[in-house]
Amino acid sequence: MRLFLVVLSLIFAGPAAVHAADWKPFANARFGYTIDMPPGFAMQRAPDNGDGGTFLGKDGTRILVFGTHVLDTTFDGEASNRIVGAMDDGWEISYSRVEPEWASYSGAKGDRILYVRGIKLCDDSAGFLMLEYSKQDLKLYDPIVKRMVKSFKPAGCPR
Repeated sequence: MRLFLVVLSLIFAGPAAVHAADWKPFANARFGYTIDMPPGFAMQRAPDNGDGGTFLGKDGTRILVFGTHVLDTTFDGEASNRIVGAMDDGWEISYSRVEPEWASYSGAKGDRILYVRGIKLCDDSAGFLMLEYSKQDLKLYDPIVKRMVKSFKPAGCPR
């Protein structure tokens, strides 16, 4: 019975979290991007350089969103380098796609899932969204990831 209630709560919690009105916009003026943050996540720290933030959920899910300057390569080169870096860190990457304006990759390590989305920004810079969560929460986070990816956009060039 307990398992049934847990499954039932996951079925109804996912769509409710995606459609909840209390998603909060997060904007970064330094790099010029915006993204909607799901309810239940609190910023843990904002870096001194103003490139983004780290958000933690009550369930241990971690969201990082940040901008970076692309110095020695193109956007797609930066994205490809990050995929290789994730594999070097022990992530088994099961999906990757790199396009001129965006890139996504995902994989697993132990009982954790990693999803990363990158977008090309102005002036040789890029924005990245990284989510790390438990494999057991995959179905719960699928619609949350989709909404975050859809909302992650360039917001004009910073001045």
